[in-house]
Amino acid sequence: MILEGLVTTVSPSGELNLAPMGPEVDGSMSRFVLRPFQTSTTFSNLVERSEGVFHVTDDVLLLAHAATGTVVPPPETFAAEVVQGRVVAGACRWYEFRIEEIDTSSERAELTARVVHSGRLRDFAGLHRARHAVVEAAILATRVHLLPPDDLRRQFADLAVIVDKTAGPREREAFELLESHVVEAMDHPLTVKVSTGARLHLGLLSHGGNSPRQFGGAGMMIEDPGVRLTASPADHDQVVMVSEGDRIEDSNRASRWLERIGAHGDCRLPGVRIEISDVISPHAGLGSGTQLALAVARAVAGLSGAGFRAVELAAAVGRGERSGVGIHGFEHGGFLVDAGGRTGQVAALVARADVPAAWRIVLAGPATGKGLTGEAEREAFARCREMPCEATRALSSLLLQQVLPGLNEGDIDEAGEGLFLFGRLVGESFAAVQGGCYADPQMASLVEWVRGKGIRGVGQSSWGPTIWMLCPDRATADSLAADVAGRPGVGWCRVVRPLNRGADVRAVIDQPRRTLSKSG
Repeated sequence: MILEGLVTTVSPSGELNLAPMGPEVDGSMSRFVLRPFQTSTTFSNLVERSEGVFHVTDDVLLLAHAATGTVVPPPETFAAEVVQGRVVAGACRWYEFRIEEIDTSSERAELTARVVHSGRLRDFAGLHRARHAVVEAAILATRVHLLPPDDLRRQFADLAVIVDKTAGPREREAFELLESHVVEAMDHPLTVKVSTGARLHLGLLSHGGNSPRQFGGAGMMIEDPGVRLTASPADHDQVVMVSEGDRIEDSNRASRWLERIGAHGDCRLPGVRIEISDVISPHAGLGSGTQLALAVARAVAGLSGAGFRAVELAAAVGRGERSGVGIHGFEHGGFLVDAGGRTGQVAALVARADVPAAWRIVLAGPATGKGLTGEAEREAFARCREMPCEATRALSSLLLQQVLPGLNEGDIDEAGEGLFLFGRLVGESFAAVQGGCYADPQMASLVEWVRGKGIRGVGQSSWGPTIWMLCPDRATADSLAADVAGRPGVGWCRVVRPLNRGADVRAVIDQPRRTLSKSG
């Protein structure tokens, strides 16, 4: 019987080595046979010192790191009882062994080991399909140089189905690590997956006048809603919407951006198939256009091997005409301030801060109604009066002296009050074109009602109609959302987390297209 586990060995100089290995064992676990490659560190150490420790573990993430040579930092260990070796503290059981026979007649040596001591640290977690799938993937990751690429792709595709159905976060992390390792080692077309958050735009810093930098502004990234898409090589460009509902507008926009990025010299491919599973509702003030455009561009750049930053991708697909918040948010996440851009340039990022992870944002909006976008937005800016320099100075002061310090110190009242004042002052500057400080009268009433309940941070995102409310924790947010949902004019409401990282971009093995079920 082959029992998969971890072997630790120590070099003559005292350096610890971990390797995944499946010895052939008997029922008594008194002896077993190891078959390491003669070029491996494990073989070299066992020849030099003739002893080591075999571990039974259910920690597949540690197995994955050992298989890919990325065990940094090393796991906690303690000295073995009998042999000169180390025991992994997180293992379930360990077996200290000494080598009795060595056969080097083939590429993989055959080492017969005798167990001289064993011990138990904790219970084995039990049978788990996803963990078994990760173990199989770890074995594949150590045999990239031995297996045909098509076999690797097929086997990883089968294992991915099991992981998608049954894995927890640790198993998913382990599988993605192994998949990335195999992708780097193989020379064949990849699939690139991109997942983004959404952008709350909290207001502009300037508009009009003679300043060389126009607009500027502040915003933050949130986990949901978001764009989720997959890109793979194809004979011709195509966009497939696999999300629910009528998404013709999103499909058309994605096709346009696919054409633009495909025309870029470093991103030319025969064709790309984009499958979009989630999008951000357009015209709600959540940055749907920029996130979808950058997700498409980043996926195509990944397929072609081009390493563009978000600012370069935005220029390629024609985003960033005014605000740079969504572009920088795509790359960095968090709370962001841009300084405004010169003509033809994406606005520079001048400040960024993490939003405390425990905070939550309640979003709400009317059942109908859309914010300004496209030509309507350009016409609105043309009709707007110039923002006074005094207003720009006041807005800058709120960010520098209240919002950013409040975020850095975790003071939600200070940050929230600053954001409310910031948004209201911006709203006053655009009241003539949006009908007041807020685009929707009932959402304006909601803002005042929320303030009356003691929530300091509340405002409109971009042109609206979405309203955001900043809460210190999930319980407060859930309670507020339940009340908000029953307010006049509220058509939808949800609680979301802040997003303090950039978009998730992952190259995976090109697998057969299939619909994955979470059942079974």
